[in-house]
Amino acid sequence: MEVTGVGITAFLVFLLAPGLSSVLKSIAFRIRASGKAELLRAEREPDAPAACERRRGKRGRHG
Repeated sequence: MEVTGVGITAFLVFLLAPGLSSVLKSIAFRIRASGKAELLRAEREPDAPAACERRRGKRGRHG
């Protein structure tokens, strides 16, 4: 009985591993892209602090 439970759990882990890997890669890509965008903004406006950009969030420049 216990062996069946372990087998089912192992099967589910192997079944979901590729999908989880894809999600983690997507999250990592978004983090890298946001970091690069922040660096580009900082290069364009060297006198403006980068923290102001983060505080505004999704409201953009008008919020």
